[in-house]
Amino acid sequence: MDNVCRKSKKAVAGSARVLSVLLFFLAPLMLHAATVTTTIAVSICGNGLIDGTEVCDDGLFNTGAYATSTAGRHCLPDCSGYGPFCGDNVIQPIYNEECDDGNNIDNDLCSAMCQIEQIPTSPAAGGSTGGGSGQGGFNAGFFPFLQQTKVTILGKGYPSTVVNILKDGQSLGTVQTDSNADFSYDAGNLSPGPTTFGFWSVDARGIRSITFTTTFQVTQNAVTTVSNVYLPPTLDLKTNKVKLGEMLDAFGSSAPNAKVTLFVNKEQTLRITATTTSAGTWDASFRTDGLVDETFNTVKAMFETTGQGAPVKSGFSQLVSFYIGNRDVKVPGSADLNGDGKVNLVDFSILLFNWGKSGTIADINQDGTVNLTDLSIMLFNWTG
Repeated sequence: MDNVCRKSKKAVAGSARVLSVLLFFLAPLMLHAATVTTTIAVSICGNGLIDGTEVCDDGLFNTGAYATSTAGRHCLPDCSGYGPFCGDNVIQPIYNEECDDGNNIDNDLCSAMCQIEQIPTSPAAGGSTGGGSGQGGFNAGFFPFLQQTKVTILGKGYPSTVVNILKDGQSLGTVQTDSNADFSYDAGNLSPGPTTFGFWSVDARGIRSITFTTTFQVTQNAVTTVSNVYLPPTLDLKTNKVKLGEMLDAFGSSAPNAKVTLFVNKEQTLRITATTTSAGTWDASFRTDGLVDETFNTVKAMFETTGQGAPVKSGFSQLVSFYIGNRDVKVPGSADLNGDGKVNLVDFSILLFNWGKSGTIADINQDGTVNLTDLSIMLFNWTG
């Protein structure tokens, strides 16, 4: 029994020593842990409470479905906002909306159910000697501005040339620029809602520009003014093939007395500038020493000037290809197949649509068929 007791005492003493050592090392950590706090906010979409970054939460009914009024709108399944509804200031033709003025009120030309309302006509002569009809609603004679759904476009092209204007891909009209390359165009009788306008021109040298496009919301019964529609410079080369180190000549047109900058191969090398004349024409030459021999290259342009005291800067022109070297090769056409100044998924889609075909714009290297060579050229010139 004494032996057992002695062994028990030794075991207890050993355990105590081990515990003391552990406490010695763990005490600083325990004290430090006591001073650190972490707060976690849990946001649960679907619990009917708006918490965290949630915009809304309808509980188990976050369907995001279309609603006929602001009061009945439905939260999206991820609680990040609401689904489409009459009164959200966005016309939803798929849900038979004819208009949407951002409210659910009748007698304001757009009904509470997002249907176009007619403006009541004036009372017949002799029907009243007072100033109003006494029947409520709007009188067209008192609110003539409410009958206009109009767009005014202000922009810059090339001096004394014609700018062609497209609406949703269809020809809408033309307008003449003045000697400063400025133009103004009014488009009336438009349907409200998202609309895409396009603009292109041919300069005095016969070079066609890219089609500059912009999409915006046309507001019902209002005049929407769109400014800063700047056509990029036109661009062409006197030759598309030179030897390494030779001069390459470029030319085109832009706004008068503006600075034109040329970018070679994705804005990485050879940035050359030129100044346009009072007639808007420009010419520039640059050496090709900095390029790689026996390679295809591209060049594009943009302009900078000052308008009403503020800087004016355009987007990029079309890409023009050229070859550096001695080989007998065909210079490819532009990889910018749709002429928007970029080589991206739109051009890739056009190339895929024409895959294996001949005699199409997608045959970039002009070898008679659209194939991997054209795809390689497009990927080399990719801008995204």
